[in-house]
Amino acid sequence: MVDQSGIHDKTFSLSADERIDALEQFRASFESFPDRQQVFDDLLRLCSDEDETVQEKAINALEAVFPLVPDRKKAWEELAGLVKSVSVPETVRWEIINVLPSIFPQVADMKQVWTELIEITASEDSRVQEKAASYLETVFPELSEKEREEAWKDFLGLIGTENQATWKATVLSLVSSFAYVPDKRRAWDKLLRLTGKESTYAREQTMEALILLFPSMPDKTKVWADFTALAGSKYENVREMASDALILLYPYQEDREKVWDDLIRLARKGDNYVRGSAADILARIFHQQPDGEKVREDIKSLAGERYDYIVQRALEVLGPDYPQLFEAQDPIEELYKLAREKAPYAKWKAASGSEVGDSRKKSDSSLQDEE
Repeated sequence: MVDQSGIHDKTFSLSADERIDALEQFRASFESFPDRQQVFDDLLRLCSDEDETVQEKAINALEAVFPLVPDRKKAWEELAGLVKSVSVPETVRWEIINVLPSIFPQVADMKQVWTELIEITASEDSRVQEKAASYLETVFPELSEKEREEAWKDFLGLIGTENQATWKATVLSLVSSFAYVPDKRRAWDKLLRLTGKESTYAREQTMEALILLFPSMPDKTKVWADFTALAGSKYENVREMASDALILLYPYQEDREKVWDDLIRLARKGDNYVRGSAADILARIFHQQPDGEKVREDIKSLAGERYDYIVQRALEVLGPDYPQLFEAQDPIEELYKLAREKAPYAKWKAASGSEVGDSRKKSDSSLQDEE
């Protein structure tokens, strides 16, 4: 029979060695103690011990015995409470949050786990914030369908966080969790609405999330329509990020004629940045269009400098693979001939898009000809 009272008294000893000895006995014989809740409380208290070795051993012991604690719901609340408490040393909060993933499976109510993690993302400790945000993707799939709908709102509530590391962890969790969202269109639309927030920072984070999420959206036609609409936003940062993203969306679109018409519209009516982005994409894809004559007329209909830019850009992009463009007496006519013949599209070489600004760099390999 273990002497729980005697070991309990040791946890108050002035000697760190005696406190460590008590911890080791608690861990080794946890199931044998008559009052396991008392043992857990002792371990919890020693997590904030003044001695770092005692702290570390107490946290490790808690992780080991957690599955055997009689009231794991209460135990989880107390453990999460330590992480959220500003009176607990930063090192202790950090050590505890690092062991939480091994404890998640032992908690029956995953909604409770989710709620605590969301609260921890508001911690004053930026490292703890980031860690909690990174755990969200682990918990989200374990929620019920109804709980996931509510949890998605929590995700959206994190948009606008000023800590870059926390935002990075949040958006990665959000993207990973999107696969488990029951109504993806509805979730997408809720996120889309945040592009109208007054905070510049929040708008940029929303756009980043949309760009990362779009491959997981079943309806790519809707995604294209949403992004072309965002290219007309009243907010400059939204317009620029949306127009830059169009080149990533293009390979997913089946109706290339509709895409072409949308880009021509943006090249005519957008602001300078949007018109430039649209013109850059038009230069890259014009030879993939089925109606060469329409392409010619559409490009010619653009006002002077846009027409010149598209033609010149196309020559720059295609020239290394089709030297006949520069050997011809009329390079522009040869360009249209190439389009009419629907020549196989070569990989873009030297087409990083740096000529039109670093912020307009494109993923060139995604625009190979799709035959």
